[in-house]
Amino acid sequence: MKKIFVLMLAAALAAVFCGAAVAGDDWDTFVAQMENRQKIKSEGPAFYDQIALLAPAGSERELWELSCSAPNLQTQAAASAALVKKWFPEGDPANWQQVTGFFPPASYVPKQIVAVNALFNAVTALSQMPEGKYAAAYLMRQFAQSSMGKLIFIDNMPAPFRKTLDSLLAETDMGGYWASSKIEGPYPFVPVYNGVRTYDYAMSRGLQFLNGFGGIAESGPYAWDRTNGFVYRLVDPSVKVWDRD
Repeated sequence: MKKIFVLMLAAALAAVFCGAAVAGDDWDTFVAQMENRQKIKSEGPAFYDQIALLAPAGSERELWELSCSAPNLQTQAAASAALVKKWFPEGDPANWQQVTGFFPPASYVPKQIVAVNALFNAVTALSQMPEGKYAAAYLMRQFAQSSMGKLIFIDNMPAPFRKTLDSLLAETDMGGYWASSKIEGPYPFVPVYNGVRTYDYAMSRGLQFLNGFGGIAESGPYAWDRTNGFVYRLVDPSVKVWDRD
């Protein structure tokens, strides 16, 4: 009987000490998360501002090209951050829907999509810089303040950026819901103009409509084929001659 009592006491003490250890681990994890999120708020904006100042002189087109394929991470991050500062009102990714028009102006390439791609380029480059990960997390958290932004560009994204985002989440504990229900399309995801199609064509393939200013919309005269990386101009099927430039 005494032996049974000793075994029961030992088991109870083990449970207490194990519970304390687990609680300690949970507390340490919580403190680390809070520290990381505070760094995102304090260090993130400051580094974003600093890196944008290092962008080389050049046109928007030149900065865009550096944003995609610069010779080094700092230049890529700087060029991308400078475009985010320039294109998004107040330099805030949450204002992405206010970006309108085409890039370059005479093209059918929606500037709104180019701008979000520049943001993702900035996040990609910054997340690979030891001192830049909190700036990358800051930019993504700002972007995620837009529920439409999360629906259009987080819920559906190319595989290379999904990998970047997963790594950033693991390294910064930035919190929030970042799941993607669909992974598709090339990266960079700026679409290439590929002629005209009909509205029925766009509907039947589930393409993303764009309004007359190149902005994401429920309906409009343009459509974004995310899977293949194209943008189409939509026409009435009764039109005899289609412009395929």
